[in-house]
Amino acid sequence: MQSSLFEPQNLPELPKASALEHWVFESPIPLMLIFFISAIIIFGAVRHTQRAKRFAFPILGAGLLLGLGVFALANAVTTESEHLQERSRQLVLAASIGDSTTLSSLLDEKVRIKASFVTQAGKERIITLATSRAAPMIESATAKEIRVGFYGQQVAKTHIKVKVSADMIPPLSWWAIDWIKPSPDAQWIATHIESLWIQGLPN
Repeated sequence: MQSSLFEPQNLPELPKASALEHWVFESPIPLMLIFFISAIIIFGAVRHTQRAKRFAFPILGAGLLLGLGVFALANAVTTESEHLQERSRQLVLAASIGDSTTLSSLLDEKVRIKASFVTQAGKERIITLATSRAAPMIESATAKEIRVGFYGQQVAKTHIKVKVSADMIPPLSWWAIDWIKPSPDAQWIATHIESLWIQGLPN
């Protein structure tokens, strides 16, 4: 864990998602705009040429359809990265309000947590820690940023920037969560939780 009052800029790197997954499924707007703008530019150029102007409207239509197709595909497909982002948000919320049922569905039986103020192992112990100690002190907690990296089909890690509203708890922190899928069709569950940086706390 890093010791600083200021948010660190050198957090450990996570493996990047493939360009196809990122631009088609997770951030489709730039690609959609590329298709739209390209179609309009080509349409404007072609419609003023005598021999090719009959292709102007089909080209425009094709570009618009491609753009809309990318957008529709992105909305129809939920990637594993998006699944992990949602599981990460659920974990932050469940821990902050002491939701033991949700925590039980998110944590591995042998999950471990490691931070400057606590080291604990086992699902039941960590749920008890969250419900009896953490949640009563927290007014609200939000996952402000989530970064995802994959180390295989069923092994991943997220880095979560958490903002907390509470009297006795630092407002900002970064956490690393190790995730596994016990089987290809199973949900992601957390196996290790570790603080990367907690504002104002020493290592």
